[in-house]
Amino acid sequence: MLSTAERASRARRARRWLAAALIAASLTTLAGCSAGRASLGTSDAPCYVALPTAARAVGSHGRLLGVRLLAVSSVTYRRLDAAIDQAGLSSGRVCLVAFSGTFSASSVDKPAGRRFGHLAVVVLRYPSGSLVATVLFRRLPTRFGHPHLG
Repeated sequence: MLSTAERASRARRARRWLAAALIAASLTTLAGCSAGRASLGTSDAPCYVALPTAARAVGSHGRLLGVRLLAVSSVTYRRLDAAIDQAGLSSGRVCLVAFSGTFSASSVDKPAGRRFGHLAVVVLRYPSGSLVATVLFRRLPTRFGHPHLG
């Protein structure tokens, strides 16, 4: 028969072992979630590094709606296309970062399009991330974000 002290000692060892096993399992799970995945799993992921530049372009206010990486040739919306043409871009790709808020041409960097708008699309060169223009809209010209997530 085990003494009370021996039972208490075995219980402590069992709890320590269980805690260590749980921590190891948690770390393994977390490592598996991030291992080998340097992106968000979307084709637009490379543009997320340009978010600080885009936020500065809209004065760091507004709510991020989403990010798109597009070929210059696939940008067909008139105001975006005009801003890209004015910057002299005829090929390659651009990052489009959309924000909602209240914007005016005087409150954003390199304004294009409307003078006022509740939506701003920041156009950035890819891969450099340099600012091309900030185009103001009433309605977004393309879909942003990933509604299937979360």
